[in-house]
Amino acid sequence: MKTAIWLIDQTVKAVAAMTLAASTLMILVNVFNRYVVLGWLRDAGTTSDFFQSLFEFADGILAPFSATADEVPGLLLVWISFLGAYLAYRKGGHIAFELIVEHMPANVGKAVTALTDLSIITFLALLFYQSVRMIIIDGSTEIETAEIAQGWFMAILPIASVLLIFALILDILGRTSQEETE
Repeated sequence: MKTAIWLIDQTVKAVAAMTLAASTLMILVNVFNRYVVLGWLRDAGTTSDFFQSLFEFADGILAPFSATADEVPGLLLVWISFLGAYLAYRKGGHIAFELIVEHMPANVGKAVTALTDLSIITFLALLFYQSVRMIIIDGSTEIETAEIAQGWFMAILPIASVLLIFALILDILGRTSQEETE
């Protein structure tokens, strides 16, 4: 079981890293295109045939990417955020305010914690259900700047819902086993 959990965590880390790298690369290409190709190189092309040829070549290659370079990284940011939320939860990196619960009688504190856990799982289950519905209804619609279905970007919502429920269940099991050993 620990190997499967480790494999899930490593897969999420790898997908988050690749998503961040792709987003960063697209932004860098867009900045290069905007300031070097469309700025300096186009201006230099007005005085030199060599720079004009270089501008036309670079513009021909980078122009198709420049249209999507603002929208796609923004949509990939959603993937990075939700995968990061899972990883932060798994490492105990989310902000927790337990001061009130710690000062309650033990049984009341356990009940409040259980109610909180149930509320979170209910929210995540609803997020899963509604995001799947949203993908079914609107997922095949393409984004404005490229022929990429919105469903690919929306897919993170049900994936993250399942991952976060999984992380919460592991947390609950960890707390339960810790209480049994005390």
